[in-house]
Amino acid sequence: MNRERSKAPLALMEQIIMILVFALAAAVCLRAFVYANHLSESSAQKELAATRAQTVIEYCKAEAGDLDKVCESLGGERQENGFTVVYPEDGMKTVLRLTEKTEYLQKAAVSVYADDNEVFAADVGWQLKNG
Repeated sequence: MNRERSKAPLALMEQIIMILVFALAAAVCLRAFVYANHLSESSAQKELAATRAQTVIEYCKAEAGDLDKVCESLGGERQENGFTVVYPEDGMKTVLRLTEKTEYLQKAAVSVYADDNEVFAADVGWQLKNG
């Protein structure tokens, strides 16, 4: 008696292997999408931090280093050697700390923090008013 073997087990094995390959490809793609989303959010946060720092820097330059006026304009809190501006809507805090001063130039360090982690930092200088 000639009996033909059923090809069902072979087809089932082939489909299981195809499902495994597609599952692995989906896992790799999902990981790439999650990484891309994290990278995008991180870049957006850094860009916002740079904008916050630039705002503080421009106000300091416009007021020729009068930090009391800058604090009043931005709603910041003045400290002995600089000031802090808190942005509760996005959880960021900008800190300006005066560093070096000459007769005509004031230098400072500006840092922006999100969740107590420094996101952006810049050194800045502006010309002081004479007289």
